[in-house]
Amino acid sequence: AYASGNRICLGQRAVDEKSNEITAIPSLLDTLSLEGCIVTLDAMGCQKTIAGAIIEKKADYVLMVKDNQEELKEQVVKVFGMKPAVEKEVTLDAGHGRIERRTCQATDNLTFLDDREDWPGLRTIAKITSERTDKRSGQSSTQASYYISSLNAGPGVIAKAIRSHWAIENNLHWNLDVIFREDAALKKKGNAALNYQIIAKMALAMVERESESKLSKPKKRQRAALDDDFRSILLAAYF
Repeated sequence: AYASGNRICLGQRAVDEKSNEITAIPSLLDTLSLEGCIVTLDAMGCQKTIAGAIIEKKADYVLMVKDNQEELKEQVVKVFGMKPAVEKEVTLDAGHGRIERRTCQATDNLTFLDDREDWPGLRTIAKITSERTDKRSGQSSTQASYYISSLNAGPGVIAKAIRSHWAIENNLHWNLDVIFREDAALKKKGNAALNYQIIAKMALAMVERESESKLSKPKKRQRAALDDDFRSILLAAYF
């Protein structure tokens, strides 16, 4: 569980070999105070029980819909194919050698969703169309993704929530790999791997919170290993 606004990992659960994320997610949600928050999940988390658990926590959800909910996805795609009255939000990004134009369409027209009443709190469906153009080659590609949400809000709020969801990959996993070389770690099994991940995420949060030194995150980590006073500053900022 990653708080994108604060850039901090709030918790995690190890998934048993005989289980999967569907059973681990409710257990993790139960440990968190979520009132007033927006919870975003990949398609694996698009489950009625999980949606219900989020609503019970007095939070809202934005859940990606893919082929694991085949009938629901077909119906959501059909709604947007009928070109209903929708609100739109368009954003444009230029970075990593490409230009990306994202259009978020949202509607509260749930008429064609057969089991809409079975999804706790469901109010809105959304479609994100991403158009990417490579600056060097000029080649373009288009991709569409679909979401359901309990938010009674315009596409701007939903688009921001979806964009923030990607922070767990861009701000967390990327930093853990680059700074702590997590992908190269030999600790792969059992509690050793889980404990290492927890410590690495705590350490990452510490170096991100410190702002006075103006050092890069790898340099902060190196300095903390050699300088007791600087290490104390990092610990004080975190705790």
